[in-house]
Amino acid sequence: MGVEDSGEFCAKKCKVFRALVESYRVCDSAPFVFDSLIVSLLEMNKLDPCIDIVRMLHNRGIIVNVGTCNEFISSALKTRDCFFGYDLYKELFRCENGKLVPNVHVFNDLMLSFHRNGLLDMVEEVWIEMVKSNCEPNAYSYSILMEGYCEEGGLEKAEKVWEELRVKGLNPDVVGYNTLIGGYCRMGEVGKGEELYREMGLRGVEGTRVTYEHLIGGYCLAGDADSVMLLYNDMRRKGFKTDSSTVDSMVRVLCCKRSVSEALEFFKVAMKNADFVARESSYELLIKGLCDEGKTEEALKLQAQMAGKGFRPKSHVYGAFIDGYLKQGNADEAESLRKEMMDM
Repeated sequence: MGVEDSGEFCAKKCKVFRALVESYRVCDSAPFVFDSLIVSLLEMNKLDPCIDIVRMLHNRGIIVNVGTCNEFISSALKTRDCFFGYDLYKELFRCENGKLVPNVHVFNDLMLSFHRNGLLDMVEEVWIEMVKSNCEPNAYSYSILMEGYCEEGGLEKAEKVWEELRVKGLNPDVVGYNTLIGGYCRMGEVGKGEELYREMGLRGVEGTRVTYEHLIGGYCLAGDADSVMLLYNDMRRKGFKTDSSTVDSMVRVLCCKRSVSEALEFFKVAMKNADFVARESSYELLIKGLCDEGKTEEALKLQAQMAGKGFRPKSHVYGAFIDGYLKQGNADEAESLRKEMMDM
């Protein structure tokens, strides 16, 4: 039925299972004893015997509860793949003639798994399956669907999902807000992202590090260095840390719209975060900017830090130093570097 069993440790060899089956009628037992066994096996990463057990139980008319099925499918999604988990869902819920009714959590797990694998068409298929099953999606369900549309550039579809969420009377959570804010910012509509951010505040929904990173990324895309720094300072006041991608974008916009010196100071502050790992592109951008301004000594110090992080200088870094030395009138140093570059 859809999913094949390949485990060496099968249910027929499980003494506990055999004992439960043999004593089930005699002891007037209840299905929950099998649920407990299945959950225990899942905790031991024994998925295949669980498949065996559930099939044999269903053949005997014994149905495990929906919570156990959720854990079963969730385990399959983590240890196998999204299609394997979806096949399990169909086997468990479609073949019981309505005796077993799926809840929103199993659909959310399936949609999230397909989304993480970039399979938007399957996310939509699971959504349709959820509607057919008369299962009401929750705010998180809508967030997963919106994120899928946003990542595919389908911002208009995401907006329609957002409106449907509101019509249903659901209160969007921070995940939903972050999803749509991120979609707007990636598409260059950071103003709409800001509107949603302000709405979050009015509704008492606290922004997260992701909220700020989306907005900072949007303003970096727009080249608005002032708004970038305002958001960054607010982010730091709230105790959020920036990742290397955000720092890289900020270094770029500060170099272009303000000054290399300000970008360098910002970079130094970011480097003090023990968890932060600088990107090679950030070093290269700063080194080029310093060399363009004739500040080769500062650029050399930064290049030494860069080498200490395991980044080897590339031809365009050599080119930046060569141009910098030529601007200073130091032709000998420029020629020496040119020869070194040719020997790479």
